[in-house]
Amino acid sequence: MITPVLLTPETFAPFGRVLRPGLGAVKTIRDGAVRLSQNPDFLDHDGDAVDLALDFYDVAPHGARLDAVQAERHPHSAQLFVPLAEARYLVVVWPQRPDAAGALAFVGGPGQAVIYKPGIWHHGIVALERQTSFASLLWRSKTGGDTEFVTLPSPVGIDLEGPAL
Repeated sequence: MITPVLLTPETFAPFGRVLRPGLGAVKTIRDGAVRLSQNPDFLDHDGDAVDLALDFYDVAPHGARLDAVQAERHPHSAQLFVPLAEARYLVVVWPQRPDAAGALAFVGGPGQAVIYKPGIWHHGIVALERQTSFASLLWRSKTGGDTEFVTLPSPVGIDLEGPAL
């Protein structure tokens, strides 16, 4: 059983980026009334991925345990998820090809967005406490092959009541 850890820019760096206000290039605008955080080049993609796509996911929460049975990756583009309400959510990744032993889980919270690097195997975004909507951005290619799925050799159990939760 995997126990999630808190999602931070440092813990997630091998797999992508964590964005939140105050990270990146920060400046004040409009006579000091607005603090602007800019993250240039945040959505990496290769030359095959030419169409920027904005999708919305409306995700139901899970109970005390998630049994992951499938993983996905996007070989041509990074993928960004931004919760549209203050909510906690689960991010699951595999450093290499997905298997039962190699998964890592992170708990994201209010004010955080997450970006999977191109080619990183991950589970679909998981809402933790309530129905949560997410906006997602990624680049798509004209020829397809934007998302690859794999069935896991055995389910990966993730404790949704662990210390980070």
